[in-house]
Amino acid sequence: MRATSLAPSGKPEQVEKFLSRPEASYLTPCRRRDWQHADYVVRSGTLAGNLEFLQQCTKALSDAGVPLALGTDSPNIPGMLPWYSIHDDLRNTVQSALTPYQALSAGTRVPGEFIKKFVPGADSFGTVQVGNRADLLLLPHNPLDSVENVREPAGVMPAGFLQERLDDFAKRFATGKCGE
Repeated sequence: MRATSLAPSGKPEQVEKFLSRPEASYLTPCRRRDWQHADYVVRSGTLAGNLEFLQQCTKALSDAGVPLALGTDSPNIPGMLPWYSIHDDLRNTVQSALTPYQALSAGTRVPGEFIKKFVPGADSFGTVQVGNRADLLLLPHNPLDSVENVREPAGVMPAGFLQERLDDFAKRFATGKCGE
């Protein structure tokens, strides 16, 4: 459920608002132009009135045990900023009465389980465990207190980084020389 994708219908000023966000600087010039001329901008009407229904549906699906996964796979829709819209999805999921843990799982563990089940040979990811690909997000505040805490990471430790650093140390220290 993406409230972001509901907003631009018939509202060119909303598209301009999206394009003025700092993260929009990562959009290609072609994507920016596409957003400004998308049919969403000239459509009349809105789906915003359906937001409450979508929130109730999201909660009901979760309560029924349906796996929910977040994603930013629609950059052709104005406001869907690749990599950044995940934050909107996290917020919207919590606004649908799911817990921060459920929202974070929908952006990590659940997609990993889905890919493992349906994409033969894909690397395992989504949880921190031996054998899984893992990029660790370092946060100054607990995301279980608020999913908004994910917006400003202190850093990212990409998969394999720690092992690469350890291997570098081992090579340097193998010389037995002090002072290097």
